[in-house]
Amino acid sequence: MDLSNYPNLIIAAVYYILAGIMIFFSLFGVYVLNRYGESKMLALFVSALYIVFFMAILTQSYNTLHQIL
Repeated sequence: MDLSNYPNLIIAAVYYILAGIMIFFSLFGVYVLNRYGESKMLALFVSALYIVFFMAILTQSYNTLHQIL
């Protein structure tokens, strides 16, 4: 990943800012599900499944960023 020129640096910065915002809202969603869910076991299962899918999407987007830059 070449961050020596400004467009690549801006693209990487926007990616990390958007990923950070998504992580914050995802953690908030998991917190709400665990806090106010009807069944704790179901809430934990859905949260774990969501975390796995979110990490897979984040990995794919990070690999795409490396391919772009």
